[in-house]
Amino acid sequence: MGESNPRSIKFQILPATADDFYALAEVEAVSNLAATKTALESNITYLMFGQLKNEECNKHRANGLNEMLTSDPAMKNYKAVVQDENGQDKIVAWAQWGFYTEVPVIKDWADREWPEGANAAACNGIIAGISSARKKHMAGKPHAFLQVLATLPEYRCQGIASTMLKQGIAEAKEKGLNDFFLTASADGHDLYAKYGFRDIEHLELDIEKYGGFGDARVIAMGRFD
Repeated sequence: MGESNPRSIKFQILPATADDFYALAEVEAVSNLAATKTALESNITYLMFGQLKNEECNKHRANGLNEMLTSDPAMKNYKAVVQDENGQDKIVAWAQWGFYTEVPVIKDWADREWPEGANAAACNGIIAGISSARKKHMAGKPHAFLQVLATLPEYRCQGIASTMLKQGIAEAKEKGLNDFFLTASADGHDLYAKYGFRDIEHLELDIEKYGGFGDARVIAMGRFD
């Protein structure tokens, strides 16, 4: 897979395996909680999981990724890897792409149980609101779906996220897909716009019922080539 520009930090983008799933969950948690354009009281990850996603929440996320291997085989996970100061591989970013070359069945969100430490009402309510946008805009269409793009804060602005985004778009094109969908936070919005995604809906999430305050700023974006 891809490697970095030699003028920036060196990294590789590789397919992730089940052995990586817990590390991917940790990357996602740290990345989402380190948002710079969203106040903490409006951060949906904070509302769902608190200041730090605990070990049980990360295990739950990793188990869900394992289940997805069979329940949603069109979904692919990629990791960005660097070498740490000890020469060991370190996962610093995660991209999860769904490449739906056949029209997928997009189901309504069904409430589920969550581990200790999670706000179950917030998890189910917020995810239901976000996932409904994909069904609204992409039902009946083959498409590529970027479900996750997360980078550890200290590895941002190194070209990692943009490289993972470009490679996912290229892979989708190779598979004959021309329609793309994602939901963006305020932090990610400008990157996606740079690569041809446009706003198609500003999602209104009632976060006050979960103890939040202010604008969560979740934006459904699409690219239609």
